[in-house]
Amino acid sequence: MAQLPRDVSKQLARFVSASRLFKSKTPVFLPFYHVVSDHSLPHILNYPYRNKKEFELELDYVLKYFKPVSLEELISNPYSNPNIFHLTIDDGLRESHEVIAPILLRKGIPATFFINTGFIDNKDLFHRYKASLILSYLKEFPDSQTELFLKKNALEGKKILHASIRQNDILDEAAEMLEIDFSAFLKNEKPYLTTGQVKDLYKKGFTIGGHSHNHSEFWEMKTKEQLKQVKKSMDWINKHINPKIKAFSFPFTDDGVKKKLLKKIKSENICDITFGTAGLKYDSFDTHFQRVPMEQKQKTEHFLKEEFMYFHLRRIIGKARVEH
Repeated sequence: MAQLPRDVSKQLARFVSASRLFKSKTPVFLPFYHVVSDHSLPHILNYPYRNKKEFELELDYVLKYFKPVSLEELISNPYSNPNIFHLTIDDGLRESHEVIAPILLRKGIPATFFINTGFIDNKDLFHRYKASLILSYLKEFPDSQTELFLKKNALEGKKILHASIRQNDILDEAAEMLEIDFSAFLKNEKPYLTTGQVKDLYKKGFTIGGHSHNHSEFWEMKTKEQLKQVKKSMDWINKHINPKIKAFSFPFTDDGVKKKLLKKIKSENICDITFGTAGLKYDSFDTHFQRVPMEQKQKTEHFLKEEFMYFHLRRIIGKARVEH
């Protein structure tokens, strides 16, 4: 039943023009990506990513219907114009500086880069990227002993790509069995931004925000632990960047984030604005906004039309707002 509204949206969207759908009254459009690369990235198997040509074509499509705004403009009045968008990029990968930023500067698109502060300067590796490296290796060099070990820990096959940070030790043990050296990978490949690159992005006019310290699953944490992650991330941002606007996006999803936490973040002036990833929806908290994940397998036009139609169907039945 959960898929039915999506299927209906997909069919209905075929009969409505993009301009009509996108000009209708909706929440502000907040698309987000993680990485753009023309190369195969063995540490990223957990989501599809765009190459440069695909990314530019998608941006050009969005620019046909929406006006790009800075985070400062968004905050000033997020409901003033339904045809604006603010782009965000998660995880702080080096491609943010080397690939994405030059494209955005050329096209005149402001953006916010959300970084995991524990990974900056390649000090540590996201557990899902560890899982991707292990799976990439096993695809090329199957190892029955390691595969049996992972199976015993319910991480066989592609299930490993859904590993939790609580299973980090299991991933480390599997890597040791395969003689995969995560420290050497960080040193040689340098997948993350350096502090200098983060500062350079800010100098070039982009916003820098927090994305937690180590990309933990917030739904597995108590509110106190969640707040600690937010503070640790924002402390780094304030120390190294001291941005005019303090922004934070919850890693993975804001599912499991209660209003109590959002109120604390606001009342203690930890952040001016926060973001989830629930798609095109309103939110019950006034300084919290929902973003749209753009790394889909569908064509951009089809996906966005379906997303906007899905919002209107949910609005009709009173389900177009995220409650905390």
